[in-house]
Amino acid sequence: MIIIPEIMPSPRGVNIYIDESGDLGFTGELSPYFIIAAIIAQGPEQVQKCRTCMKRTMRKLPKKYKNIAELKYHNTDDTYRRRILEDFSKTEIEIAYVVLRKEQVYDNLRNNRQILYNYLTGSLVANIISKYGFSHEINVIIDKSLDGVSREEFDKYLIYRSLDRDNSYHTGNYQLEVTHVDSKQNLCVQAVDFIAGAVHRHYRGHAPMADHYHIIEGNITVVLDYFKGRQK
Repeated sequence: MIIIPEIMPSPRGVNIYIDESGDLGFTGELSPYFIIAAIIAQGPEQVQKCRTCMKRTMRKLPKKYKNIAELKYHNTDDTYRRRILEDFSKTEIEIAYVVLRKEQVYDNLRNNRQILYNYLTGSLVANIISKYGFSHEINVIIDKSLDGVSREEFDKYLIYRSLDRDNSYHTGNYQLEVTHVDSKQNLCVQAVDFIAGAVHRHYRGHAPMADHYHIIEGNITVVLDYFKGRQK
């Protein structure tokens, strides 16, 4: 598994890594929930701690994992899921997420993933900025393989939601940049995949004995629950 150098923030900046679990389909026996999670790493030291959580577990993986292109929550067994999440929980890195209860989505939005995905991610990032009152550089880093979503439209909407000076979320003078990366080459995006997976499993409730949510619960600072109202 080859990992290239990652995007590092400026000393005063913050990196918000974003990934998702589930899908935005509304037919068949698909999951009733869609999760978008974020890791909030303030400065290079926290970014390095995030990477270390992944590296430490990867060094101990058995041979059956060595040829996997990317370590993800869904292709890892519970032993290694738990190790990564427990390592992460011991850091000061914080977590935010949004959960969409798909059965409550209006019919006119079910056929427009672009609008729905943009709204959910934009709301999450805007609420993070509001919660922390950032007044310096903000880097939003997300997997480049957005499912059925235009990157250009996504970027424009995210910047609009977070930087509109008439928006109540705007709390300071900062610059927001959106970067789309290959998750196979970014350990922090891989880490947030494990966060999103753990949150998704928690809401689905299919495996209560393997629910890892409690491990990371102390790191969670922002929760948006659509459409049951904001929890944090």
